[in-house]
Amino acid sequence: MKIPISPEYDDTWYWHGDPRGEYSVKSGYKQVMGNYQQTDGVFTKWLSLWKLKIPPKWRMFLWRAISDIFPTTTNLIIKRVYVDPRCAMCGLSQEDTMHALVLCDFARNIWDKSNLTIPNIITNIFYVWFDELLNVLDSDGILYAVAILYNVWRARNRAVWEATLPRPEVVLKTAAAAKLAWTRVHPQPTALATTLPAMPNPLQGSAELHAANLLTAEPPGPPRRLCRVDGGYMQETGQAALGAVLLDTDGGYVSAYSGPLQGCSSPLMAEALTCKEALSWLKDRGEQNIEVYMDCLTLHRYLTTPTVVLRTYLGYDIDTCRLIASSFQSCSFHFIPRLENHLAHALATTAYQQTATMYWDLLPPDIISAYF
Repeated sequence: MKIPISPEYDDTWYWHGDPRGEYSVKSGYKQVMGNYQQTDGVFTKWLSLWKLKIPPKWRMFLWRAISDIFPTTTNLIIKRVYVDPRCAMCGLSQEDTMHALVLCDFARNIWDKSNLTIPNIITNIFYVWFDELLNVLDSDGILYAVAILYNVWRARNRAVWEATLPRPEVVLKTAAAAKLAWTRVHPQPTALATTLPAMPNPLQGSAELHAANLLTAEPPGPPRRLCRVDGGYMQETGQAALGAVLLDTDGGYVSAYSGPLQGCSSPLMAEALTCKEALSWLKDRGEQNIEVYMDCLTLHRYLTTPTVVLRTYLGYDIDTCRLIASSFQSCSFHFIPRLENHLAHALATTAYQQTATMYWDLLPPDIISAYF
């Protein structure tokens, strides 16, 4: 039976999720997700999560875990994917995010051996557990805990796809090694020693006191900078390119540099030329205390072993690197894995298309701007 409410208007479709009554995918998504929220609250420390000094892929991993979008058996069954609901690691319980990362017997064994202070709360919701973890651990403990979480999930994936499971001690060693590699590339700022000012002598005049303070004050030294370098070489075309990123001690952006390389005949030659050009660039900038990070282990061994002498074009480039390095107040060379050198690698990869050298002194280039 049709009841006329407004005779002057015809009946039309109306969407309650939009003030104008118009349906859109965005408003439909908001409507569905708003009704699906947990009744016991939501994660409220997103700002603290984004500020954590951890690798970007670990931060993205945490976001997926807290949002509960991992392909656990529980989530797959909800999406009507017919899988065995049991956990691939223990084979006893149905797998969800909290079980896979914390409550599984395999994961629990790892947490017991980690000697970390783990929240002793009864919950099946991962973000509730992680929220409490942020309250009980310092920044170094959080870094180690996230490294463990990431490697526990990697072990879970191996159990699913390869039917193998590493020992808990191996997972802990892998997590500790990843944490150590990250802290070497991103050292925590050391606290400056502070001393209480001496009480002024009433018999000493203000001018004399000011002069005494000037004599005893220690002038600050040049800042220490971190430079990541990477050279690229395309075997098919013989093209070579370089990328270098200069960071401060806190990992903040300072400058970047990329461009094509000439006269390279091998990947090792490209790495050596990249190091030489980057050192010249740093010298021209007036840098004094520098740490150079590279992902070429062979070049790193040549540069850190002064007894090695190569009478080749490669050897001449390495000797030039040593000569330029000796002109700095302090200069050291360090090896890092390729995954930790992604900024310089991205610059070197895009430099194949450049016809000239490019510098970015104010803002980072678009290809790496998302990391700062």
